[in-house]
Amino acid sequence: MGDLTIGMNSYMDTTVVSNQFIDRYMPSANGEYVKIYLYMLRCVNHNASTFSPEAMARQFDHTVSYVMTALKYWESQGLLKLFYDEENTLTHIDFLDLSRPDEGNGGSSRSENDTEPGAAEPFVVPGEDPTLRRHSYTLDEKRQFAEDENFNSAKFVTQTYFGKPLGPSQLENLMYIYDGLGFDNDLIDFLVEHCVSKGKRSMRYVEATAIAWAKQGINTVALARERLASFSQLSVAIMQEFGISTRSLVAEERAYIDKWTKEYHIPDELIIEACRRTMRATKKGSFDYADTILTNWNKEGIRTMEDVQKADQAHRQKTARSGQGAKKPAKNAPFPQREYDMDSLERQLLHIN
Repeated sequence: MGDLTIGMNSYMDTTVVSNQFIDRYMPSANGEYVKIYLYMLRCVNHNASTFSPEAMARQFDHTVSYVMTALKYWESQGLLKLFYDEENTLTHIDFLDLSRPDEGNGGSSRSENDTEPGAAEPFVVPGEDPTLRRHSYTLDEKRQFAEDENFNSAKFVTQTYFGKPLGPSQLENLMYIYDGLGFDNDLIDFLVEHCVSKGKRSMRYVEATAIAWAKQGINTVALARERLASFSQLSVAIMQEFGISTRSLVAEERAYIDKWTKEYHIPDELIIEACRRTMRATKKGSFDYADTILTNWNKEGIRTMEDVQKADQAHRQKTARSGQGAKKPAKNAPFPQREYDMDSLERQLLHIN
């Protein structure tokens, strides 16, 4: 058969992504950070000369501070260069050339302990526990782990649950959980058992779960049991009501939930009702709007659905007396109880497929 010619009748709407990014930087990065980087790359490839953190926040339903944290993470990894004006306002972003080692790691030279070319300094979000820093362990450090009886016990337990020996990369995951996150043997035992009970025999999954626990301040088995019992239902229910299915809750959103439950002591039923009313009023999952509703209910001492109905009735009567009742009040449509796929939503929270 002779040579062939190839034609295409449609425009190739594509974005070029460096293999260096896919092979070296993407596997260990937060999934939401990867989305933000790829979207910015798309803008550059299609000659979009302007970009704003505000637009990105709207695009992916994040806060502006979350987007800025993602940009600073990629700068710390040597993929971006951020420029600011005298008032410390972001004015320009440069993509760095990943094919050039000196530029791909932020211009710093490698130390003898770096295990990969171009390895960058560990990144930690401002205000976050520094033990959440992630780095590759040196040969000397690995020898120390091999002589650590407690680590060997954790390794034995993990291998027993997995039913097979841990490979080199899996051992590094366990080293980070044990050393970087400070999990003791009992907590590692409980962690691995929890993951395996869900059918997850992946150290990547175990590590992601451990990081999520560490960020929530879980450092004992008792706290882990308590958090697993309380976290799931309310947080997952709110995510369902707000249509959040492709990302985890950001710190500001979790702070709202803590405020409603720990400060206001509002029952879960009323929090879900406030979320439903928010969606009817704004057509989007606005934690700010829901917070306004719940703050008002808290001030009025509303604690049951019966209290809510009485408050609604009082508001309708007041509106009618003031002559503003020309429009019929919208009836509260019945909402069927939703069933939540806990396993699926936990995977989404942890960015795990």
